[in-house]
Amino acid sequence: MKNWISNTKINALLEDGSQEFDGVKVKRDLIEYCDRYQKIYPFEILEEPLNFLISNVNSDGKYREVRALLRIAAEEYCISLNEIAEALLDLLDMHILSTDQAKKIINHLFEAFSCSEKPEDFIPREDAYLCKKLFAITSS
Repeated sequence: MKNWISNTKINALLEDGSQEFDGVKVKRDLIEYCDRYQKIYPFEILEEPLNFLISNVNSDGKYREVRALLRIAAEEYCISLNEIAEALLDLLDMHILSTDQAKKIINHLFEAFSCSEKPEDFIPREDAYLCKKLFAITSS
C-alpha cells in the first residue's frame, strides 16, 4: 500500500514529539472519521461494526460477530471496502492507539479515498480535517 500521509501536515503533527498524544481520544476520533467516510461512500456491511464501535459497548459475543463481519469485508473484491474494514479491525482490536497505529489507520482511509477521488482533491481536504481534529485532541 502506498504511504499516502508521508508528506501531509497530519503526519508531521503525529511525529511531533512536543504534542501530547492521547491514544484513547485519537481512537474515538478515528472511529468518527471512519463513520464520516461511511456517510460519503456507504457500505451496508460496515453499518453494524461502526454502530458497535461508536456505542463503545463491551460485549464479547458482539465483538466476535463484528470482527467476523469486518474480516468478510476486508476480503471482498472492493479495495475501498477492504481498506476501511482493515482500519476498523485495527480500531476494534486496539484499546489505546500509538502514533504509528494512528498513521496506519489514516493511511488505510486515504487509500480508500483514492479509489473514488483524485489525490489532489481529497488529500488537502482530509489533511486539513484531520489536523483540526488532532489539534483539538493534542491541545486539550
